[in-house]
Amino acid sequence: MTPESSNNNVFSLDGAREAKEHDRKEEKLAKMAQRFEQALPTKATPVKDYLKKKRKAKNKKKR
Repeated sequence: MTPESSNNNVFSLDGAREAKEHDRKEEKLAKMAQRFEQALPTKATPVKDYLKKKRKAKNKKKR
């Protein structure tokens, strides 16, 4: 096996870790959206509103 041919099979652990973390966050948001949908079926964007409120409180706390 030559060094040139082995370079084609290199697998980035950082890339895999980022992809796994992204998938985990997407799944977490989907579950959160489902919980909010069941709790607040009439509200248009409950998850977005919740995250906005949380971010606002965090920024307020920083000051």
